Amino acid sequence: MNLINDPWIPVRLADGTRTTIRPAGIASQDNPPVALDAPRADFNGALAQFLIGLLQTAFAPRDDDEWIERLEEPPTIETLDRAFAAHADAFVLDGEGPRFMQDASVMDEKYDLRTIDGLLIETNETHFNKPGRIKHLCPECAAVALFTLQINAPEGGRGHYTSIRGGGPLTTLLKLDESNGTAATLWDHIWLNVLPTTQRATENAEAIFPWLTPNRFIKAITGTFVYPEDIPHEHYYWCMPRRILLQEKSQPAQPCDLCNSVTDTGYSGYYTRPNGTHYAKEPVWNHPLSPHLLRGKTKDPQVEHPQPGGITYRHWLGYVIGSGKDQDAVINAQNIRHFLTLKAADEQCIVWAFGYDMKSNKARCWYESTLPLYQVPKKIQERFTLRVKTIVQAAEEVASALQDCIKDALASDQTLKQAKKSKSLQAALKQYQSWIRDSFYQHTETDFYARLPRLIERIPQDQDRSVLAEWHQTLQSAALALFDEWTTRSDLAFGDPARVARAHDKLRKQLNSKKLKQILSLPTNREKAA
Repeated sequence: MNLINDPWIPVRLADGTRTTIRPAGIASQDNPPVALDAPRADFNGALAQFLIGLLQTAFAPRDDDEWIERLEEPPTIETLDRAFAAHADAFVLDGEGPRFMQDASVMDEKYDLRTIDGLLIETNETHFNKPGRIKHLCPECAAVALFTLQINAPEGGRGHYTSIRGGGPLTTLLKLDESNGTAATLWDHIWLNVLPTTQRATENAEAIFPWLTPNRFIKAITGTFVYPEDIPHEHYYWCMPRRILLQEKSQPAQPCDLCNSVTDTGYSGYYTRPNGTHYAKEPVWNHPLSPHLLRGKTKDPQVEHPQPGGITYRHWLGYVIGSGKDQDAVINAQNIRHFLTLKAADEQCIVWAFGYDMKSNKARCWYESTLPLYQVPKKIQERFTLRVKTIVQAAEEVASALQDCIKDALASDQTLKQAKKSKSLQAALKQYQSWIRDSFYQHTETDFYARLPRLIERIPQDQDRSVLAEWHQTLQSAALALFDEWTTRSDLAFGDPARVARAHDKLRKQLNSKKLKQILSLPTNREKAA
C-alpha cells in the first residue's frame, strides 16, 4: 500500500457521500471533499497534519502572493499528483524496503511483540474505544494510528521517547468559518496552514523522512540526541521517535475493529524496540502548528499541552492573537501568525485547537475546541491584549469565588475535617470544584466572544471601559445563577439552609468587591462618592 498513490484518507464529500481519497484528491473540484471523516477524533487531527505536512514538503508556495492565489484557485489533482510523486517512495506502508513511519531494523534485535491496540494513545482508557476491543486494523486505520502515535508520542518508559513537541502537544489549525454560510472545502481548511518558503524540499529526502535511513537518527545506533540544526524544517512534520514495525497478517474477509471495513490483509500487532529518535528537549523545537508558552524568568518557549479543564476562552488570547512577551505569556502558532499578517486575507476563519491531556504515559482526556478569529488592527493591538487579559483575569477571580462559596454552602465543617484525612473525599471535593469551574466558563463563553468585537470597535473611541462594565454584570449574573443551580440540585439537597444563605451573601460581596472592580478598572464605591 502506498499512501501517495492509493486512496486511504476517509472524507465526506460535498453531497454528503463518505469515501476514501488519495492525498491529491483534496484538490477535486467535482463534488469536492469538505471534511475529514475518520472513526476517531484524534485521527482527524492527525490526518489534517499529514496533509499539511505533505503540502509543506512537496507543494509549498514561494511567497504570500502564491499562497493567496492557491487559496482562491486550488491546483488540479494532476498537479498535486506530479508534486507528490517525487516523494512516493517514502510512503510505502508495507513490503520490502523502507516503510512509512517504521524501522525494520527492530527485527535484528531482541524485539517486543505487542498487540495492535498499543498504537492507540488511550490504550486501557475509554476516550474512543473500550479496552480490549481493538484486535485487528485494516491498512488504512493502521497507517493513521501509526502516524498519530509518532507525532503525539507520550512517554513510553525507558527508551521510548516523546514526539518532537513532547508528549501530547496542543495543535492549533486554521479553518474557514462556515457559520455564516460560507461553502468551504477540505482544500481550503488544509491550505490555510501551509507556510510560504523560498526553498522547496526537492532533495535531501533521507533527512526529511527519518524512516528512509533510521540508522542516521535512532539513538540505539548513534548514541546521541537530534537537534534542530541536524535536520531540515520539513522533518518537524514527520518526526519518528518510536521504533515500530507493523506485523502484517492475512485474514480473508476480516473486518477492521475501528472502521468495520473488510479486508484480506491487516495488522494484529507490531514489533518494537527502545532508543529510537531522541529529539533534544533544549533548545525548543519551534513547531509551526503549536503555540508556545514563555515560561519562567528565562522566557524559554515551550510547546503548549492541553491541561485539565480543557480549551476554553481563557486560552483564546494566547492561542489566537498571542498574549505578548511577558513571563508565562503565549506565542500563537506560526501558521496563525502568518495568516494574521496577510492584509489581503479577507476570509473569516476559526482556530481548531485539539490534543491529548497527558500525564506521563497516561492520556487523561482528549480536548478539542474551535475558537473564533478576529482581525485586530495593529494600532490597538496592545490595548486590546491588555483588556482581554483583564477580562479573563476577572473571570478567573469570579470562578474561584464561586467554587469557594459553593463549597462553603454544601460542605459542613465536619466534612471538611474528614477531607483532610480521607484522600477519596479530597478527590471528590476537588472533582466537584472542577465541574463548577468548567460550568462557569461554559456559561460565560458566548458573552466573552460577544465582547471581543465590541472591544475592537470601542477602543479607538476610548469607550472600552463600558465593555468591562458589561462583563462585570455578566460575571455577576452567571455566578449567582450557577450558585442557585448547584445548591438546589436534587442530588445535593442536603445542605443547611442557613449555611447556604451565608455562602450566598459571601458570594454577593465578592462579586462587588473592591478587588474585582480594580481588576476591571471600574470605579469603587468610594470613587463614586468622591
